[in-house]
Amino acid sequence: MQKEADERTIQSSNISSPEPSTLAGKPQLWTILDGLRLIMSSTYLMSVSLFLWLGAVVSSFFYFQKVSVIATTVSSSLERRKLFAQINSFIAIFILTGQLTMTGHILTVAGVTIAICSAPFVALLNMVALAVWPTWVAIAVSETLRKVVTYVVTRPGRELLFTVVSRDEKYKAKLCIDVVVQRLGDATAAGMYKLLYSTHNGRASTVSLYAVPICLLWIVTHTGLAKPNLPSSRMFPLLEV
Repeated sequence: MQKEADERTIQSSNISSPEPSTLAGKPQLWTILDGLRLIMSSTYLMSVSLFLWLGAVVSSFFYFQKVSVIATTVSSSLERRKLFAQINSFIAIFILTGQLTMTGHILTVAGVTIAICSAPFVALLNMVALAVWPTWVAIAVSETLRKVVTYVVTRPGRELLFTVVSRDEKYKAKLCIDVVVQRLGDATAAGMYKLLYSTHNGRASTVSLYAVPICLLWIVTHTGLAKPNLPSSRMFPLLEV
């Protein structure tokens, strides 16, 4: 009887071992790999991936540039924290107001492909502004404009890009883009910025100019997103606020 009880104890401990949690991670890995296969087999999804990868590169590049400019123009760490807090507070108010009052109307009038191109145009203007005027004021205005346009216009438009593909493409390819493609964009921007910053001795104005061609390429890639049956926000009444 004691032996049977010991065997049951061993079996129950095997059941509660961490091995199932390892196996639970496999379906997500296979989903990502399947999403990569779907992306590689679709010109449209490859265009979406390239567009979002460039977006991640430019966004991360601007983040590093923002930190560098603030560090060199605002000497006190306390003042830097207060400045970031004030900027983020204004941004949150503008985003909430814009999403409640403007998002649906902009997508209806401008269309999805034009709406998502607003972020590359704003990024281009921001980089030029930082190249000419690398100060905390330029950072505050650029950061506010960038995030408001991204969350009020570009992000909703991005979600609509996946409404014209199959269910597998929508979920598997989107997961692959979110987990792999955009993280690769962040890593690319980090390496590029570190190289440029050290090469040009921390001159923010010069470093910003190198991001301008990337912004232009980001704008050009929107041509691959011109899906004939891409929906407008009229198909989504919840966007009409």
